Amino acid sequence: MRLRLRAGLPRDRAIVAAVRDAGIAAAWLTLDDLRCDRLSFVIPAPPPGDGRVAFYSDTRTLGPGARIISAGLHLGQGGDIHAHGLWADAEGVLHMGHLRPEVTHLSRDAWITGWQLDGAIFRRLPDAETGFSLFRPIPTRRRLPSGLPARLVRLRPNLDLVPMIAALMQARKRVQGLGSLIGTQFATGAPLPGPATEILIMGQDRTSLHVASVGRSGTVRQGVLSRQNMICITAELLLIDAHPSLNHHTPWIRKREARTTQGGTAMCVGNGMSSLRILPPEFC
Repeated sequence: MRLRLRAGLPRDRAIVAAVRDAGIAAAWLTLDDLRCDRLSFVIPAPPPGDGRVAFYSDTRTLGPGARIISAGLHLGQGGDIHAHGLWADAEGVLHMGHLRPEVTHLSRDAWITGWQLDGAIFRRLPDAETGFSLFRPIPTRRRLPSGLPARLVRLRPNLDLVPMIAALMQARKRVQGLGSLIGTQFATGAPLPGPATEILIMGQDRTSLHVASVGRSGTVRQGVLSRQNMICITAELLLIDAHPSLNHHTPWIRKREARTTQGGTAMCVGNGMSSLRILPPEFC
């Protein structure tokens, strides 16, 4: 599907207005090359001392000239949003984190793409294990007559992300999603230390999972995950039966680079609505 976001509204209200006009209740949405007058986000921070293992930093704000390079978000029940992404400031310096859409403003109208979900939705609920309110997949009544089979998944702390995804996926599945790890370990290159790092899944190549990640220092790294990456708070995933034209991964975004290449994550097929028939939620 393809939706138009209007400038002049906070990003969350712009998204909710666009999906409401399209009659959509739940979705995975991809935001690419969106210009902003104001872009606000947080990154991982030390534990607050109340028993939780991690927390968020103070809000960081980029001013006019900021640009969302690539971001992914789950749209949950009631217009609730969870978004991670990569962005650049006016000088082109690369940043990453957890988007605060309620205090992020577009500088001009923009188009976004994504998958409409039918048969399941994420609902934010208190989670005693982590001390946060987190998205959890909830089954819903189907409204659409067709769509690609898919699963909406939440993975819990201390599960190993890459083997878990491999176990859940069939041969023709693709994965979209975001989450947090107890430090990000790459197949090559330096790791990002924990106790918490945030990730956005950028694509995949056979059994390899390509991510962007940020830690407490604000350093952004991209690469293929190694086989051992334990989940910190949550991983929220959408597993999709792949279309034959979607068998390549998203190009990397280079540090300080102002432009991106049109990419290959599973977004929309053709120009029409790309609705998903969501299978019963997985609870792991």
